[in-house]
Amino acid sequence: MEVEALWKRNYQVEVRARQFSVNVDEAPEFHGEDTGMMPTELFLCSLASCFCLAIVYVARKKRIEIKDLTVKVKGEKDLENFLFSKILVCVFSSLPLGVMEDLLGLAKRYCFVSNTIINSCPIEYSIGNKGEGNCL
Repeated sequence: MEVEALWKRNYQVEVRARQFSVNVDEAPEFHGEDTGMMPTELFLCSLASCFCLAIVYVARKKRIEIKDLTVKVKGEKDLENFLFSKILVCVFSSLPLGVMEDLLGLAKRYCFVSNTIINSCPIEYSIGNKGEGNCL
């Protein structure tokens, strides 16, 4: 899997994955123009959407019909250390509480994003020559 970020101007970036693109910016309090979600919001969006799909995956395997499902994620920022100090994932559905608890427990196994956060994947950095494009 590979994504790409292209700087546009000021704090605006276009991120691309496959045939899709999203505009990213910072809020005015961080010197941006507020033309798109902030990277930290996209980070939380990735967690929310991945966990939502993990619940759907587990429900389908168990032949449980989901009529409504919302996953909200709240992150507490530690601005001094440039990281989230706490992340809360809250799941809403009209399914019975016991069913949702079962699905939530199983879905934790299938969420790539939360598993990567919890298990702290190493990141390697490198510099490529723009003309060659062979960094990765």
